[in-house]
Amino acid sequence: MSARATLRDMFEPACLPAPPLDGLSTTWRYALAGFGYLGYLGTMIGVKAFEASVGGASPSGGASALPSAASTTVATTPDGAGVVTVDPVLSEMPTGLLVVDGLIGAAALWAIRYRRRWPFGLFMVLTTASVVSNSLWVVMVWSFISLCSRRDVKKIGWGIAYTIALSILASLFLPWQRRNFESFATLGPFGYAMPFLSTMLMMAIVALLGMYYGVRQDRAAGVQDRAANADRDRELAVLGERNRIAREMHDVLAHRISLVSMHAGALAYRTDLPPEKTREIAGIIQENAHASLTELRSVLSTLRDGQLDAAGSPAAPQPSLVDLPGLIGQARSLGQRVNLDASIDLATVPAVTARHVFRMIQECLTNARKHAPYAVTDVVLAGEPGVGLTIRVSNPLAPSGAGLPGAGLGLIGIRERAGMLGGQVNAGVYQGRFVVDGWVPWPAATG
Repeated sequence: MSARATLRDMFEPACLPAPPLDGLSTTWRYALAGFGYLGYLGTMIGVKAFEASVGGASPSGGASALPSAASTTVATTPDGAGVVTVDPVLSEMPTGLLVVDGLIGAAALWAIRYRRRWPFGLFMVLTTASVVSNSLWVVMVWSFISLCSRRDVKKIGWGIAYTIALSILASLFLPWQRRNFESFATLGPFGYAMPFLSTMLMMAIVALLGMYYGVRQDRAAGVQDRAANADRDRELAVLGERNRIAREMHDVLAHRISLVSMHAGALAYRTDLPPEKTREIAGIIQENAHASLTELRSVLSTLRDGQLDAAGSPAAPQPSLVDLPGLIGQARSLGQRVNLDASIDLATVPAVTARHVFRMIQECLTNARKHAPYAVTDVVLAGEPGVGLTIRVSNPLAPSGAGLPGAGLGLIGIRERAGMLGGQVNAGVYQGRFVVDGWVPWPAATG
């Protein structure tokens, strides 16, 4: 990505949560913060101990102002005794405050874990605590970088302004902070402003680094999010394909297997059939078993890249509405009573719509044969291009226990097919009949 795009993104709010840190990244950050805490606290304790060992420094001892807080000053009191002042800021700081400083620094090390949950609030709390604790400065910088990485320019501005205002107040009311600012008076008329200007400049530099780091985090999170979405999309695609295969297998086989089951049941319970009738029923079972295998090969061929069936022959075309009379004629020849009322030209229905509607009607006939085997099934097709295609299949309710058991997958498949076409299906009992009402779009002819 170009530098211009990176610069533009630095001033745009973060879009994604920052990715979690690995073990090494977390370890070196905490190690650096702990080193800064222990190093500064140890230095302060060492300075205080050294001053105490040489007699201490008196605030009224007349020590001259220093340009550096880390200089060593030897002042002379009126009685001629030498007074050693290692650090004018620490000389003014009460010794008991070092304990408070250390406790606050340790608490800051614990609280930095919440930098991503409450970045702005944590930084404001740490900045406030820095008035009486110098050992948390590394943690405070870490918190400020975390705040800037979210690239909320308004909150970053408020954080910098609050830090400068707090520094001014501390230099006015806290003696040990005032001595630090007084040490810059020897640098000229603008010496008092230099600590505030240098603080503002350093915070601006850290803010830019934090915002740049935030852009890097956002891009890393984006890569991870795209990878997760790709995996999720792959899983959904596999699940959708599995559902499509299951639906096709159910629609194709349920029709034939229900015929086989019905006639096999007749052979099992009718022991008085003459040999000729038994052979006829056995022939029907054999014919539908072979037809089931043929249609199964046709379905499997659609799952392959080529156009050959399982036997290596050209795959049979998928059925369409023009094959509907043949489907109904076959059902009638096997003993099912079906009435067809089609007021449309079946050949004019678009191929995809025709194939799905054919499967929907086939499933409705299968359900009627399973659950109401001796009832009359009415099939009605109506509609026109630009208006839509209406399908209604109904049959009287059969006595309880008269039909074959079902899992309800047929109606689910019918609704899914209608949904894929942008239509809908309602099914239920109405005036003593089980009715399946469906509607699918039928685009108007163009050209």
